[in-house]
Amino acid sequence: MSNFTDFFPAAAGGGSMPKYQDFTSSGTFTPTQALIDAGGRVSYFIVAGGQQGNQFGNPYAGGSGGEVEYGYVTLNSTTGCTVTIGAGGSSSGANGTNSSAIFSSAGGTDVTASGGTGLQYGKNFGAQRESGVGLTTAFSGVGNYGKGGGSNVSGGGPATPLPNSGGGSKQGTQAGSGFVRITWFE
Repeated sequence: MSNFTDFFPAAAGGGSMPKYQDFTSSGTFTPTQALIDAGGRVSYFIVAGGQQGNQFGNPYAGGSGGEVEYGYVTLNSTTGCTVTIGAGGSSSGANGTNSSAIFSSAGGTDVTASGGTGLQYGKNFGAQRESGVGLTTAFSGVGNYGKGGGSNVSGGGPATPLPNSGGGSKQGTQAGSGFVRITWFE
């Protein structure tokens, strides 16, 4: 990575404050003309829904956290971009669903984070992929997002995830739904 102004050209002028839009439910991100005039660069942080835990004998298995995707994209149009927030698993062993931002409608590249899947015994990992790296790494979330859920019996992550965290959960507990944040300068 170079420096901040390579990714947010408007910041080079100084005095600009970043703008952002958080999505805790599905909606539309509409780029402003000022954003496009400033280079159209936005950063994104997309979290998919987590998986609910299940029982595989003893102990119980916690659900995996949703994937976390982050990076940047350049837009060249003020056309609205559909944002979908993935639901967390709501029944025993149910996978989380994908979260996405359809940036192609405004000239960018679509980004999708995959819902949590793959139960483990109290050691569950959300999958994370940084834009442009091309690797998917299993790990225990980004901050409070995409963490695997704890089992009913042994350790791991939290048994009850935070709302809109993409966290996995224990059996019988609603897994965390997804989250999207889009940040830009204009």
